[in-house]
Amino acid sequence: MDSTNRVLLDRVQRSFPIVSDPYRVLAEGLEISEQGVLERIGALKQKGAIRQISAIFNTGTLGYRSSLVAMAVPQKALDCAVRTVNAYPGVSHNYLRPGAFNMWFTIAVPPGQSLEAVVSELSSKAALAGGGPAVLPALVLPAVKKYKLAVVLDVLEDGDWEHAEEKTELPPTESNANFSPTPANIRIVKCIQEDLPLVPKPFGVWADSLGMQESELLRTVSDWMRQGTIRRFAAVLNHRQVGFRANGMVVWKCSQDRIDRAGAILASYPEVSHCYSRHAYPEWPYNLYAMIHGRSRQECESTAGRLAAATGLDNFRILFSTKEFKKKRLKLFWQANR
Repeated sequence: MDSTNRVLLDRVQRSFPIVSDPYRVLAEGLEISEQGVLERIGALKQKGAIRQISAIFNTGTLGYRSSLVAMAVPQKALDCAVRTVNAYPGVSHNYLRPGAFNMWFTIAVPPGQSLEAVVSELSSKAALAGGGPAVLPALVLPAVKKYKLAVVLDVLEDGDWEHAEEKTELPPTESNANFSPTPANIRIVKCIQEDLPLVPKPFGVWADSLGMQESELLRTVSDWMRQGTIRRFAAVLNHRQVGFRANGMVVWKCSQDRIDRAGAILASYPEVSHCYSRHAYPEWPYNLYAMIHGRSRQECESTAGRLAAATGLDNFRILFSTKEFKKKRLKLFWQANR
């Protein structure tokens, strides 16, 4: 990958321009044309380096409840449990990790539904499908507090900084925005959570499909970003395709009087993409989580050691994913299709 592509990847995942001609704006300072940007992004998508470019929502502001869930699944029931859990539209990520609680997935449930009830139902269905116990033990681990929530991979190398943009602060992790779930607003959400068209005026294409003016759509997207309904509008990269072939979920046992300070320290590290505090359980005493990314497993282990030293917390584990069962963008308002 050449320097221009690395700088382009850095730009599109940090601050995608919300303007009529975003690809022309991205071309500025890169000594390539708008068409050159379109061709490069198209090639990067074809290679799998860019998964998609779209709005990334604060799901809580839209009324969804979300959580990380750890489920203990016997090996003989694993395939059936995976199929059962993955079939739920609100499950976006699902991984196999070592330990008694071996299946880890993220789930979001629509407004008005009980997160705990949905997880319980999935646990029962998975157990029944696998022919095992009546229910599979599951830890529901919603975020108590979010310290960082932004996957921005450092893809730049020495010599790329001449054309790189100055780093901007990441958006707030929480929002008190009031989203009005009108049919029109839901249609907009369902549209802009999809991949942005790869044409000179992509927002115009979206606006036409929604039966509205481009200027109105751009204003809506900008307003929702300012209010925090949209957390970011950016590219989501394929970690492995851009060189980050390892990631680990690091979990710490931390006293409550130190957890906010430790969370802030962890969030300050660029290798950390997500950082939360979560409730602990007697069988799972860890309450501080950080997702780290590296170019190798050894690099992740080294980073975890540095994070432990920086926080002064030595009671931790690194959970590396050994298998990926599901990884896709959460599509909101799927129930509106029914």
